[in-house]
Amino acid sequence: MTTGPLAVRADLTLESGGLTARLTGDGTRLVLDASDPVALWRAAAGIPCPAGVTVRRGPGALGELAGVLAAQGLHLDVTGPRGRIAELGAGVSSPTGRVLTGSPAVRPGSVRTVAATVSTGLRLRPGLLLGAAAAVLLLRRLVRSR
Repeated sequence: MTTGPLAVRADLTLESGGLTARLTGDGTRLVLDASDPVALWRAAAGIPCPAGVTVRRGPGALGELAGVLAAQGLHLDVTGPRGRIAELGAGVSSPTGRVLTGSPAVRPGSVRTVAATVSTGLRLRPGLLLGAAAAVLLLRRLVRSR
């Protein structure tokens, strides 16, 4: 028996401790919208294996998840209150994602959206946030020039 790409039909809302996340999709394109994406990632990464999202920690875990999605033909947009934070999986090819997560199947959202989301979730000081944003911009320029 041969199988084609995985198709997902979803409309799932999760609420816990003030955190709300909604997964929707029809076919191979999914959207995960979270009220606090950083808290959602911490919660998902903290679930013990084998039930957890991935066996890795840190940015590599995101790359691993993106690789699994791509292998199944699935595309996931991760959004929060400030817009799209990242897209993962099928149809994504990002040199920046490869450098940051080890997988080209991860494309970060705009620097502005990612920085605003991370600063809210991690409560970074503005100076550190500006430094991180400058580093991401420099990295993108270096990757594009190759």
